[in-house]
Amino acid sequence: MIKLSLLKKELMEYFKTPKILILSVLFIFFAIASPALAKYMNEILKAVASDLEIVFPDPTFKDAWLQFYKNMNSLCLIVYLIVLTGVVSSEKSKGSIVLVLTKNVSRLQFLLCKFLAGVIVYTLLLLVSTFVSAYYTQILFGVYSYPGMIESIILLWVLGVFYTALGIFVSTLAKSPTTSALLGFFGFALLQVLNISENISLYNPAGASSIVNQILVGSFDMSLFFIPVLIALLSSGVMFGISYYIFTKQEI
Repeated sequence: MIKLSLLKKELMEYFKTPKILILSVLFIFFAIASPALAKYMNEILKAVASDLEIVFPDPTFKDAWLQFYKNMNSLCLIVYLIVLTGVVSSEKSKGSIVLVLTKNVSRLQFLLCKFLAGVIVYTLLLLVSTFVSAYYTQILFGVYSYPGMIESIILLWVLGVFYTALGIFVSTLAKSPTTSALLGFFGFALLQVLNISENISLYNPAGASSIVNQILVGSFDMSLFFIPVLIALLSSGVMFGISYYIFTKQEI
């Protein structure tokens, strides 16, 4: 079912274009900046508000991870999602999709390779940025690990898988990269609003952005860990299935 030559081509598209450079710089920058910002935030605030007598608590390594998750769940994932929203719609607008589909490539193989390439790229970005952030957190705070850290990274990974599926969905639905990007941003914003409630975030496919913070402070019941993971993965599968169904009905 997976056409390896097509998957290789999709991966090379990230490296032949500025996509991988933009994503790598963004992910690694915040991996470095997050622990540094957490470490020196008090000094920055004191310098800005020098006329106010405010006592700030001493930062801990958990503040570094809190900042890291915040940046990952906002700027990094938004940019990643926007990149994904153009993988199908851009080929529609340029007409290159016709050339691909006439070379013994099924529509399922076309979409599946787009999806897998996105997941592979996101996985690499997440692993590298996590290791970099852990390294700098260790340097600045002398410790980096906390109970539930691995589970938190797994949740971030399934969150990325879900947003990959969302990106493929809106990219398949729309006819132009601009429209698909707007739809993707709207979907991201809507899912973030649902995370306001901790009860809803448990069953929200994008609830990991809230749950990782709960794990960090020790307020999450780890016996429920499998629920957001399964919901995110199942939602990704359902969304990909809908994308494929829509794609089969479209005239290329």
